Amino acid sequence: MTEVKKNLISKPSMTVQQLYDGLRDELHLRLLTKEDGLNRRIRSSEIHRPGLAFSGFYDYFAYDRIQILGKTEITYLSKVSERDWRRNFEKFFKYRIPCMVVAKNQNMPRDLLARAEAAGVPVFKSVLKTSTIASRITVFIEDFLAPETTYHGTLLDIYGVGTILLGESGVGKSECALELITRGHRLVADDAVKIRLVGGHVPMGFSSQIIKHHMEIRGLGIIDVTGMFGAGAVRHRKRISLVVTLEHWRKGFEYDRLGMDDLTFDILGVGVQHLKIPVKPGRNIPVLIEAAALSQRSKAMGRNFPKELNEHLMQTMSGLRRAKKK
Repeated sequence: MTEVKKNLISKPSMTVQQLYDGLRDELHLRLLTKEDGLNRRIRSSEIHRPGLAFSGFYDYFAYDRIQILGKTEITYLSKVSERDWRRNFEKFFKYRIPCMVVAKNQNMPRDLLARAEAAGVPVFKSVLKTSTIASRITVFIEDFLAPETTYHGTLLDIYGVGTILLGESGVGKSECALELITRGHRLVADDAVKIRLVGGHVPMGFSSQIIKHHMEIRGLGIIDVTGMFGAGAVRHRKRISLVVTLEHWRKGFEYDRLGMDDLTFDILGVGVQHLKIPVKPGRNIPVLIEAAALSQRSKAMGRNFPKELNEHLMQTMSGLRRAKKK
């Protein structure tokens, strides 16, 4: 095996502090309570609107999710009787709630804020609308909690197809990638390609922040792709749709000549189209990889040229056999 996989990470939860640090600027979050509860854990990317709980219905209360208070919840709180208020909120804050977010910059009832602070539940306020807050929080948590791994290779965007180049050290992955960049394709990551399983089925590749958009080329050293080729030569992340393994040419080995072998490469449990390209002097590997990416794009659009040709040949041969019988 020439592929190197390492550092499989699956994070079961995140802290409210991590959520706050990651979305503070994007959601314009402002912490209304003390920082005591920021170490609380978030284990689900789903959010909950606690309107029914506020009215006293706790048969199904998703307390372990982030509670978002929109205009409906705040309006109800302004009209509930003091008797119901006391009874419902005493029960509400007995649950281990991660945190609460008030949307549209609405004013939270002072007594409710005091109860939240006493229970150690962080409360945030945002100027954004409820649906925007909910969708962005969900995406952020799903991305953060997704299983993650690292491959030694190079990830590029070739004709819109996320293509990761794998192979033994010294086979020419980075040199090939550099040629592809000069031909107008974009670099995502070199050497250490981080891959995160987004949404449970999409392997998304990106680069480490430390070596972001830099490449190591033997004989040249470290180069800055953005500085040399411009911002259009890089992208931050890309869905991986094709794995190309470069390997040294093995004399006498029978390589696929028709493209009928349907190989897949397992990335975090997801099968990705896999090609093995033998490397030897005289072969234009970057052109072959471009052709492989175009072929993969055609397959994604429902066209499989090798299979179409095979079916055409079989139909032609069948027709000739019938003609001979007549």
